[in-house]
Amino acid sequence: MNDLLLWGFSILAAIFLFLHGLEAFSEEVTRLGGERLRHALERLTRSDWRAALVGGAVTAVVQSSSAVTSMVVGLAQKRTLSPRAAVGLMIGANVGTTVTAWLVASKIDGLGPIFVTLGGLWSLFGPRQWRPYGKAVFYFGLIFLALDLVAQSLAPLAHGPQLAAWHPLLQSPIVALLFGTLLTAFVQSSSVVSGFAVLAASQGILEPSVAVWMVAGANLGTTSTALLASAGMGALARRLSLLNTAFNLLGVALFASVLQPAIAEIMALPLSAARQVALVHTLFNLSAAVVGLVILPWLWPRLQALLQRA
Repeated sequence: MNDLLLWGFSILAAIFLFLHGLEAFSEEVTRLGGERLRHALERLTRSDWRAALVGGAVTAVVQSSSAVTSMVVGLAQKRTLSPRAAVGLMIGANVGTTVTAWLVASKIDGLGPIFVTLGGLWSLFGPRQWRPYGKAVFYFGLIFLALDLVAQSLAPLAHGPQLAAWHPLLQSPIVALLFGTLLTAFVQSSSVVSGFAVLAASQGILEPSVAVWMVAGANLGTTSTALLASAGMGALARRLSLLNTAFNLLGVALFASVLQPAIAEIMALPLSAARQVALVHTLFNLSAAVVGLVILPWLWPRLQALLQRA
């Protein structure tokens, strides 16, 4: 087989392994949480800030803002959650997803095989009532194993002659923003794209100052999941999904304007490229969340009137 074709299949296989590992881990954690997770959401979302904290914490555990946002939209449509609690949870979910970038930036070599082995043994030979938890550990390790494979697949590209030919295009922030948005909409996971951006920066394929634009695009592209999920639901779910999209657009606008001086300061810090991208990702989402939570009480009467027509 042609070397270039083999390399292409290798990197795609690693990315899909990461994607399916993340999805399977999210499903296992959500299934294990079950009704307890839903009841906890109802109890802990009595204020905007508490709802955002819960949304961030749940997303950090589940490792998928798309899954959390889709679940929240569905619960709101069933009137299990109030629309305002749903908005707070969706705001927090964007902050929780930054954990993925830090896991990629701070990954420890060999962590993936250890968790895969422990989870596999646990799910096969552990006490029967605890075996489902072994699956969650297995898929958690699979995420790190896939990241190692992605990094190994990207390494030849960083030192290859093809990179020089594509360099002008790769250094365009607008192209990176659009690419991050479209790729996230395609793979239905901002975690995959933000993780890829961190790895690309660490491998020297993208400058950190450009990789952060891909992360910003991932935040925008991830709204497509809730939009798709709400298409088969009622009007309330669809309008909440549109509201989530509007909030993420606000975040990208903040990123492209008032946050640029702070981002430039982060890029000047003596940190690794991966940690710079992860730190900008956190600053971006935290800032957007704080702005959203501050203006939400002022906007809520207008938003409530819109949602009540659903």
